[in-house]
Amino acid sequence: MVSAALFLTEIIALSPYVLAALNGRAAFRRLYTAGFLIRSGQRCSLNDYSTNRQYPNERISQDDAEVFDRPIYEALLFVPLSLLTYRTAYVVFFTVNLVLLGFSIRALRPFLEKLENVWEWLPAAVFLCFFPVALALVQGEDSIVLLTLMVASAVSFYRGRDLSAGVLLGLTLFKFEFALPIALLFVLWRRWRIVAGFLVTGAAVMLVSLALGGVAGLRASAHGLFSAFLPLVGVRPNSVGPSPAMPTLRCLFDALAGSHISPGKVYATAAVCSILLLVWAATRKENFALAILVALLGCSHGTIYDAVLLVIPIAMVLDARLAVTTGKSRLWSRNIASLLFVAPAALFLAGSSYCSLALMMLGLLMPLRFTSSYSLPTEVAG
Repeated sequence: MVSAALFLTEIIALSPYVLAALNGRAAFRRLYTAGFLIRSGQRCSLNDYSTNRQYPNERISQDDAEVFDRPIYEALLFVPLSLLTYRTAYVVFFTVNLVLLGFSIRALRPFLEKLENVWEWLPAAVFLCFFPVALALVQGEDSIVLLTLMVASAVSFYRGRDLSAGVLLGLTLFKFEFALPIALLFVLWRRWRIVAGFLVTGAAVMLVSLALGGVAGLRASAHGLFSAFLPLVGVRPNSVGPSPAMPTLRCLFDALAGSHISPGKVYATAAVCSILLLVWAATRKENFALAILVALLGCSHGTIYDAVLLVIPIAMVLDARLAVTTGKSRLWSRNIASLLFVAPAALFLAGSSYCSLALMMLGLLMPLRFTSSYSLPTEVAG
């Protein structure tokens, strides 16, 4: 019933934004432009504001420019789409994202047996009815690609295929604000095969970026890496709904005390708490879902679209706790995961900031601290 209500809410609330996206007011505009610039031999202009403004304003629609702020290798994904008109490319990418979601659901489903026992389609509903997923789909964001790679890496980890998990994690470096903290946790956990796979893939994608953009391109990526750990300033012009800031510790502290203390002190406090959280997680059992949650909380850059990654820890906590009817701590775990699943849609409808989600995310840390809660199902164990 809740899933049906959320799905209906997504359709009603976001349908008007689909038309806006088709007219060029979406995050996909930046990715489409990056693909065109690579294809037309202007890859050195990927980080140039005037170029990123001129082309889409002439061929798509008049709007504020957004500079491509990812490692250049990711732009290769959008070169084929740049051969199409913008609207056609948006529809194709929307369809591709749906296919990737289907793959993610299928890959993680063996680890969600209890959810499936409650209702056959519940694992799929957790993905499809989670509001950040719908937002990312409408905006044409690359967050669904990120989610698919993270799910594939997590599944490899839980199956004991560490090298594959590391290689897949390395492919997510186009969102290094999440990939690097997760990789650091695996260093602290001494999972060296994962670290090795991550480093090999990371070196490969950096070489591709160097070949495409030269030293200037790598310098721009390094600037992006630096800015990723600074406070998020402003709101993206093509955002949907309330401020799209990622629900992080920095975002939470800023909402609670931003009017009383300086931004620098807010950032410093969030940075210290993020480091302490990372150290705490390093003393827990190795758990990919826990690593994702820690990376999301500690990040100071990103948008609500990147919160699609939350679906992994939410689904795993719900699977472990949904059928539980006794025990206060177990009931708390189930209820906080359920609340976090529903809250983004409620905050969107209320026009409120997503920063309060960080409190609920903190509530998921304790049920995720034991890897044994998410042991590999017998039938997929080999």
